Amino acid sequence: MLDVSSDTHNGTLTPGGMGQIVGHRLKFDASDENQGIFFVAGDGTATRVTVVGRNMPADLMFMVPDGLTAGEYTLEVRAAFASNDIRSGTLAVALTVS
Repeated sequence: MLDVSSDTHNGTLTPGGMGQIVGHRLKFDASDENQGIFFVAGDGTATRVTVVGRNMPADLMFMVPDGLTAGEYTLEVRAAFASNDIRSGTLAVALTVS
């Protein structure tokens, strides 16, 4: 994940800043509240990204939610496939809001 505001990869999160994820099978149905980009705090609280500028199979551009407090987060992308089962992909490193 690229934090555009700090120009860092897989480390820093800037609440209110832009983020980018590059990969494959990333596109999701933004109208389904169970799908999307989520930041999961250490206590299990998931915050869904509400502003997505690009939602493509290999590229997501979005605003990091303003409400994230200091701490470590896990990044998840959740999407439904042909079977309509929601699957998630998780970034292997923790992201930090300081």
